[in-house]
Amino acid sequence: MKLSQRFSTESLSKDGAEDSRGRLFFDPVNGWTDLSLVQIVGCSVDTIRQLFYGVPDEGLIDKLESHAKSREDLIFLGAEGPGAIRWHFTKMGKVARYRYKLQNNDEGIVILFGSYFEKLDSPGQHLKIELSPHFISQRSKIKIWQRLHGDYGLSRAFLHDPMPRGCAVHLAADYQGFTVEKDFVTHLSTYSRTVRTFDSISELDLSSFSDSVASYGGSNTEKNYLIGRASSFQVCMYDKTKEMVKRDKQDYFQREWLAYSFGSYDPAKKVRRIELRFHHSVIREIGQGMDKSLESWFDVVDHLTDIWRYGMRLTRYNMTSCRGSVVHPFWQLLMQDVEFYVPADGLQICRKKKESVDPIAKNISLLIGNMITLCARSGMNTKQVMGQLKRLTFYPQIVSYYISRGLSESDLRENVEKGLALRRIIGKAA
Repeated sequence: MKLSQRFSTESLSKDGAEDSRGRLFFDPVNGWTDLSLVQIVGCSVDTIRQLFYGVPDEGLIDKLESHAKSREDLIFLGAEGPGAIRWHFTKMGKVARYRYKLQNNDEGIVILFGSYFEKLDSPGQHLKIELSPHFISQRSKIKIWQRLHGDYGLSRAFLHDPMPRGCAVHLAADYQGFTVEKDFVTHLSTYSRTVRTFDSISELDLSSFSDSVASYGGSNTEKNYLIGRASSFQVCMYDKTKEMVKRDKQDYFQREWLAYSFGSYDPAKKVRRIELRFHHSVIREIGQGMDKSLESWFDVVDHLTDIWRYGMRLTRYNMTSCRGSVVHPFWQLLMQDVEFYVPADGLQICRKKKESVDPIAKNISLLIGNMITLCARSGMNTKQVMGQLKRLTFYPQIVSYYISRGLSESDLRENVEKGLALRRIIGKAA
């Protein structure tokens, strides 16, 4: 990866030394690029999704089932009274993977509880808590973790002996004063294997879209890009000004941008956002590459700036489409100047998948793979395949193997579901 030298007018006027925060970029091939008019007006953790492993609280299950039967959609957790929080309650279908959903947009919290992939009286990945931007921005990193997993945290209200089991984060940088070229995709270095373009689409929900590389927007408007898969690592580039108007969040974001930029935010100019979305499995692999456990927000938070820089290297915008091209100064600016909570430690991050030292591991993987293929040919669904696996006398060994890799029985079910879909799509089940 080739970067430009950075200078400022002050450093050039004195001794010509480089300035690590300068806005004048130089490389021998492309010459000078002046980014002094680019304003970074926001830097934030947009979303936290924290997973917990444990046994669901049976009293809470009874309470939720009672509300579901009576079709009540508002519920208090704990005793009602001053300071109690009221939640909107929904009984979910199996496609959601969790039985219950509790949501409070005023607080900025969504809770998914009770995995369909596990029995409610058995330990499993039964709890997912999603925190919104306004919840995150109003609290310190410690206060966030106390709310999630402190002595009186949400995890302990839902589970017995809860353990953090994965943390997904979305990191965002907002800017004004720069427009990428129309042929942006041809200048992109990414591991995504496909490029798809969607023109003249007026609205697209970025939260659930999962194509490898997609762009949308009319021919006379700046395009919005979605790069990568939601189940791994995803880069989103879009018009935040339009998005905040659509969601009626103008006051909140304009207040945040003014504060972050010390008043340099210009309300007359549009704000664009680059958002890096890291699935909890990617964060886990980053931790394994660092020889650290990154299963919780508390573990992850001090590494966010290094993780941001890793993501900006993983998918990057270059000056030209030629192999070995210099990284575009705009991309370099965001890579080097954006910080989350603490500055970068200069870690050389690499992902590492956990390797099993158990000699039977390969046999277990082959067994599951071959069984999925045979069951796909027989037209079985996920539930039927899991039933066949559970009939095996050594099924507990399969579960133990998954647990040794930091996974659970629900991950096994997800692998079966994905394996069946792949075999049907690419023809192995024919």
